[in-house]
Amino acid sequence: MKLQLRLPLPVSINDLYINQYTWNPKTRSRVPTGKRILSKEGEKVKKEIIEAATDQVSKQEWDYEYTKTHYLYMDSIIYFNRKGRDDNNIYKLNNDALEKIAYDNDSRILTRTQRILYDKKNPRVELVFTPVEYIGIFDDEQMYGDFVKRCEECSRYKRNCSILKAAKEAFIQDEIVNNVCSSFKEMRSK
Repeated sequence: MKLQLRLPLPVSINDLYINQYTWNPKTRSRVPTGKRILSKEGEKVKKEIIEAATDQVSKQEWDYEYTKTHYLYMDSIIYFNRKGRDDNNIYKLNNDALEKIAYDNDSRILTRTQRILYDKKNPRVELVFTPVEYIGIFDDEQMYGDFVKRCEECSRYKRNCSILKAAKEAFIQDEIVNNVCSSFKEMRSK
């Protein structure tokens, strides 16, 4: 499973938001409200990203439902329009714009910049989404499967084992050391 997108270069987070102000009649000046709103340029680029992503996702076989429960790598090649730009500053707008289009929630996206290039004529970002190899605390499907197989022999398993559930959700627990559960209790024979 893989999703590839070629999108407009997002606005830097430094230019993304503007502070909202209110008038204070006592001081006769504008005072920041503490609220920040998306800048006009931010709104424009976000709309362009959404339109491009929606079109490209619809042309690929992509399992959006999978993104609701699994983590994904987002590998990026960034084509900046000039030197001196910071790759970390573009991910906020990019990730927010792709939410509900390419994935359910950007909290499950592991962002990795693979390369930075410069293209004055066509600045852009090229993204490749792929599933992570790990499942919770387990390095891969094999390790997870082996652990579950052992759990099926445990008396806690039938009662919906909280240790297994937490391990699958990536919680580190004292009960699991070197992929072995210290709370294992052999199921009694009938």
